[in-house]
Amino acid sequence: MKKRVFRLQMLVSVLLLASFGAAFAQMDGALKDRVFSDAKALGLPDTFKEAPATEVPLPTAEEARVLPPAARALPENCKNMPVMYTKDGDLYKNGQKLGSNVSSYKAACSGDVAWRDSYGELYRNEIKLGGSSRNFEIALYTGDVFWRDNYGRLYKNSSEIGNAQAFAVADYTGDVAWRDNYGRLYKNGTELGNSSRYQIVGRTGDVVWVNNYGTLYKNLEELGNSSKFSVAEWTGDVAWMDSYSRLYLNKTQISSSCQSFELREDGRLLWRDRYGEYHYQ
Repeated sequence: MKKRVFRLQMLVSVLLLASFGAAFAQMDGALKDRVFSDAKALGLPDTFKEAPATEVPLPTAEEARVLPPAARALPENCKNMPVMYTKDGDLYKNGQKLGSNVSSYKAACSGDVAWRDSYGELYRNEIKLGGSSRNFEIALYTGDVFWRDNYGRLYKNSSEIGNAQAFAVADYTGDVAWRDNYGRLYKNGTELGNSSRYQIVGRTGDVVWVNNYGTLYKNLEELGNSSKFSVAEWTGDVAWMDSYSRLYLNKTQISSSCQSFELREDGRLLWRDRYGEYHYQ
């Protein structure tokens, strides 16, 4: 009797899973035959059938273009981001047609939209910026459009800046950092120097960079020879260590014996000295 009850419990569990489709569908043939045989032996009705597999319909191509990815969240304090979608090759902004033959677009919290048509013509809202565009970015909070054409020329909206190999945009200020084909680094139209690596601070527009000799700079200000540095995104402050384990915040020495440090995005600095003690400011 106990064996019969156990088999009944097992069968009920399997049938519960089968009602959801996937688990039962993945059983091999021998196990399925065993389940049907037990069902008959226990007096279950002959009308029991294998649950059909459940298929979830895929979105159409049009739906896939309209629905944004789930991971694409709105930036903070972004009140004017327009609602964008495409239909039959036309681009719509807040329900109003913006252009035709669209191939790509990017919207900003300023309410502006940068978009390119299938012919390579680039627009900011309804205004044509130029043709033969290769890649483009829009500053999220100023709405400025930065783009390169097929000849490598970099533009801010419709104004040419220079020949750029690569560029990065500060979303809050509309500044741009870029390098030319010779490794020279610029902030907007100002040359900073030859750079091996750089980054631009999104909220302040400061450019933090290292030249070919390992010297660290913030814009045009030399900070010192750095083996490690970190930048605060909200304030543009730079924490860095030299090869003698001295810790600095911008140009001010903070510690003469730093083992490790962390710089928070608001400029607060936490560090550990060579004795393992923690400090902050």
